[in-house]
Amino acid sequence: MRVLVTGAGGYIGSQTCKELKRLGYEVVANDRQLVKHEYQDAIEMGSYANIRNTVLETVDAIIHIGATSLVGPSVENPAMYYQNNVGGTMDLLDRCRETGVKKFIFASSAACYGEPENGVCTIADGNTPSNPYGWTKRMTEVMLSDYAKAYGIDSVSLRFFNVAGADSDGEMGQEKQATHIIARAMESAMANDTFTLFGTDYPTKDGTCIRDYIHVEDIARAIGCSIDFLNSNAGAHVFNLGSGTGYSNLEIIEAINANIPLTVNLVHGPKRPGDPPCLIADTTETKILGWQPIHKLDKIVQTAYNWYNIKSEKNIDEQISTN
Repeated sequence: MRVLVTGAGGYIGSQTCKELKRLGYEVVANDRQLVKHEYQDAIEMGSYANIRNTVLETVDAIIHIGATSLVGPSVENPAMYYQNNVGGTMDLLDRCRETGVKKFIFASSAACYGEPENGVCTIADGNTPSNPYGWTKRMTEVMLSDYAKAYGIDSVSLRFFNVAGADSDGEMGQEKQATHIIARAMESAMANDTFTLFGTDYPTKDGTCIRDYIHVEDIARAIGCSIDFLNSNAGAHVFNLGSGTGYSNLEIIEAINANIPLTVNLVHGPKRPGDPPCLIADTTETKILGWQPIHKLDKIVQTAYNWYNIKSEKNIDEQISTN
């Protein structure tokens, strides 16, 4: 089976290509940037909206991970986000119609939920995003539902929660300056800077916010399971990809201090406006995929730290080789 992966050179896309190759798929990698890993059989450079029909005619399924993906910039420049994430995806889907591609797996987001009242994100209960980025993901899910009914393009939309960690083999991982607390706290400790924990009086078990974190390898495995799922299930389907439990901000700090040779220099700050106390994935329906997360918080922290060290060593070697 031949599968095309958009965003194949990115953090999640790279890990997905590796997993698909492990499962025996032939992988075509699409990205605007140079794909640096070796887990593909062919490369289609450029925007996913401009993939050539001759390429799509050779693939059996599309894993659509490529997107413009930050909340803040989506508020400042929503036009770019709607054009890239909604318009570009529609162009890709129309090319699927033309070439007969009938399986489509979409990297959606927990941003589709906005702020659910009880902190548990259940697909049936909450689909009201609070920013343009979230709306681009939700609009694409709706579009996929309509395309399944009208054109027979079957799909799985996977709502990613906070993706973290790195490849267990140390071959790939997240670049520095990611937005989630695991990366920010770890990077501050590596730089011997202080890290501000915002809000310690939330109505949670230790007073700090609770969020759902999922290892990037678990995300890649779920994408592989989704291909199998579409082999026997028609229509458009939406699933949450999270741990289903969540970790508090204080638990994350403690995990960093306990699992790697770093200590977070912690200071406390006030609550930030708009930060809900708890956001956790309801993964009840996700079990239909035959998937559940394997890696816990300690593995997320350890693999992320190992990748930072490997990346630093590579940068040093590159500097030496150019001098």
